[in-house]
Amino acid sequence: MCGICGFVGRQDDELLRRMTRTLVHRGPDDEGFFSSPEASLGFRRLSIIDLETGNQPLANEEGTVRVVLNGEIYNYRTLREELVSRGHSFASHGDVEVIVHLYEELGEGLLGRLQGMFAFALWDERRKRLLLARDRLGIKPLYYCQQGRELYFASEAKAILANRDFQPRLNRQAAGLLLRYLYLPGANTLIEGIKRLPPGYWLSWQDGQVRLEPYWEVRLEAQRPISEAEAIAGFRKHFEEAVASHLESDVPVGAFLSSGVDSAGVVAQMVRVLDRPPMTFTVGLEGPLDERPIARRTAEHLRTDHHELGVDPGRFAEDLPRMIWHLEEPTPIPFLPLYYLSQFAKKQVKTVLLGEGSDELFAGYQRLLPFAPRFWFVPREVKKRIYLRALHTLESAARGNGEGGTKAVGDPLVPFLRDRAASPLKAILGYEQRYELPDYQLHRVDRMTMAWGLEARVPYLDYRLVEYVNSLPDEMKIRGLRRKYLLRRALAGMVPAEILEEKKKRGFGDPFRQWFSNGLLEVAHRFVNEKVVRERGLLKLEVCRQVFRPRRMPWAQRSAGNQIFLLLMLEIYCRLFLDSTPRESIMAVYG
Repeated sequence: MCGICGFVGRQDDELLRRMTRTLVHRGPDDEGFFSSPEASLGFRRLSIIDLETGNQPLANEEGTVRVVLNGEIYNYRTLREELVSRGHSFASHGDVEVIVHLYEELGEGLLGRLQGMFAFALWDERRKRLLLARDRLGIKPLYYCQQGRELYFASEAKAILANRDFQPRLNRQAAGLLLRYLYLPGANTLIEGIKRLPPGYWLSWQDGQVRLEPYWEVRLEAQRPISEAEAIAGFRKHFEEAVASHLESDVPVGAFLSSGVDSAGVVAQMVRVLDRPPMTFTVGLEGPLDERPIARRTAEHLRTDHHELGVDPGRFAEDLPRMIWHLEEPTPIPFLPLYYLSQFAKKQVKTVLLGEGSDELFAGYQRLLPFAPRFWFVPREVKKRIYLRALHTLESAARGNGEGGTKAVGDPLVPFLRDRAASPLKAILGYEQRYELPDYQLHRVDRMTMAWGLEARVPYLDYRLVEYVNSLPDEMKIRGLRRKYLLRRALAGMVPAEILEEKKKRGFGDPFRQWFSNGLLEVAHRFVNEKVVRERGLLKLEVCRQVFRPRRMPWAQRSAGNQIFLLLMLEIYCRLFLDSTPRESIMAVYG
């Protein structure tokens, strides 16, 4: 796991080092550079595989192809043997160099051979061509920005902002999408001109021209006949292979353990593979939503080397700007405990396995119940309204085009729900896997773990496992009203029955009332007051007043908590990344 950056179309060694310095948290162990008149590559390293010879950029024998990679290629040993048999020579012992030699053999076709999580940049000196690529599910991030004939790229957008010729401006249409979904789906970021490379895509730059192409897409196939026993056996085979491959490492690997079935399944499979008890880590706050008691019982059942962290909610307000600086995107998703848990785990391990992705595969979220087979008679438009309501949308707060143009344009959810070839459940899961998963869940995981130089791996998102689960009938995912039906059946006997029967998903959640009562509500009032709302010109003042109005019902408090937190984060984000405040000093937001 690392941080990568660079540009083509100019040479500027000072800029390259400035961009690379912004990513030091992603790779605290080492750095590397390549610079030429046409292309520059920067690299920050977190040493996980090939500790001695794995620093980057790595090149082919002639030095005509160079690559920097963020992530891991889990099947690199098989690929390496194949390439050696074809006459290629390797200077390192790790996974990154296989990309160079596969490119020599297959060009961008190499992407179909890679199993792993990755984002890489490859410079072809002979063709004067840059190739950028991102893994199939979007586990690792990659951003780019084209300015005339020049192209800039980085693992995080803040590295592109190190280019002082670039003046950041708010993308108001993207802000509208943010307010609709409470996260930002799609390629655009909140900064005009900076885009995310979509999952499963490659981008090439050559002679100032950019080409963008997909090499893999989320597909939920037509239902095929299969018995429950066959489906369980197929899942277990793919899951065992996925977890085993994700344990490839030259340093100790641990796991985050919550109170849910997803992480318990990963840890249970780790116990089967490893010859020693894996280290597990759990975070919690005192109160009814504390996950530690259930996670502790799971750890005892599985006999892991368990570690617990209690978080003081009083720290949240003080640490929030630093978290947003790492997150780079306002969202009320539960990320606060993950930030502290990552800091805690990094003292023991460099790599952790997580249960992320299971909900998007097996329809684990409560908001997906209207799409269950038993509700076939409910119109899709009604299902969509219920779905958006569950997200606590704030779209009504956006000022219209005549008031500054903050309204969202386009709706990525619509094409999925209009796809009559797919069942309603397959349609919404297609959307969740294409947008909600990479742009919402995985974004949070990457940023909060890499803030502390901790590598997070997600075995449920091994693409072969994803393709298998996506081919299963809807009834294997939601049976009646029971979500994640097949997963629970497949993990029976591996994890405690208490976990399998847990009806309410907890995950590493944020208890809103608890942390709002510890200073964040006061911070929100200070940052999102009427003067700020008027000057910023993004939001309708009357809607903001309504959001801050006290609620009595718990569900209304939860919705308002999400909305207030998003407004707070949006304002802090604007001060950090868009205003004249020096971006190098994240604490300037307190000025």
